[in-house]
Amino acid sequence: MLEDHWYILGAGAIGSLFACQFERANIHSTLLIRSASSAHSLAEKTFKSIAVTFLDESKHNFSIQTQPSVQSSITGSKESLSTLPIQQLILATKAHQSQIAIDNIRSRLAEKAIIVVMQNGMGVAEQLQAQLPQCRIFVATTTEGAHRPTTNSLIHAGAGETWIGYLPSNGQKDYHTESITAQSIAKQWQKTVLSIHYDHNIIQRLWTKLAINCAINPLTVKYQCNNGALLKKPEALQLMEKVCQELQQVMTARGIHSPSNLFTTVKQVAKNTHSNISSMLQDNRNHQPTEIHFINGYIVNEGKTLGIPTPANQALALEITHVDIPK
Repeated sequence: MLEDHWYILGAGAIGSLFACQFERANIHSTLLIRSASSAHSLAEKTFKSIAVTFLDESKHNFSIQTQPSVQSSITGSKESLSTLPIQQLILATKAHQSQIAIDNIRSRLAEKAIIVVMQNGMGVAEQLQAQLPQCRIFVATTTEGAHRPTTNSLIHAGAGETWIGYLPSNGQKDYHTESITAQSIAKQWQKTVLSIHYDHNIIQRLWTKLAINCAINPLTVKYQCNNGALLKKPEALQLMEKVCQELQQVMTARGIHSPSNLFTTVKQVAKNTHSNISSMLQDNRNHQPTEIHFINGYIVNEGKTLGIPTPANQALALEITHVDIPK
């Protein structure tokens, strides 16, 4: 039986969007945020004001409960909000920030806590399954578009879909039971106005999104352009095609169905999202580390495991990693 309360670790655009939509649907949420440690923040409720502009251009102010994600060195009361067990958690941090973020709250995770990993890239859910065998790890992927002009404002820029499923982990959990739980999560989230679905084959959906991200995001950084502009650059298209060819080889070897012509699919996505600035390019322009190791880097590692060369993905991963390193 699910609780009517979700903790959200990662107060970026997507984490904040779900927190506000949950509150709008009377599903309680708590944002776990980095904040200066103080006895006050440990012992009392604190709230974050978020002004949201919705798709229909209506505006609404939300007051979302927050707690520090890092425990204070000041010992609080045993009844302190920041020491209560976490039963249900959405992990919405950037992939490369996940390990530290989870480590900071690990002591609060309840036995059999539900963790829904919702982020770009792949690899984090598998890491958590190995590190937290007592927890129940689920995955979600979303195409909702949102961005934060300021820390206290949010624009829901594009309607999308969110899919939830269970990622099997070497038979450690009962697949049937966990699939039912994933369906229950989807049903609860359907109380919001967001388009939420359960997917019994979530791995297929995750790989498809990964492939598209691999073939578009790093190229937007390499060529410093929006998605659609890649289609006007012959050199970018040649590289995109090589990336897609490697992806299809890896996906086939992993038993993952891929579009008969992944390159055509990716070009269509780039056309459909012509004006979009990829999250990787946004991170690059904001001088923040990117998720390259969990996107193209993940394909490189899979290729090594399978004995499949992935030179195009490897070159991109190395190039973007070099860009990530401050000069």
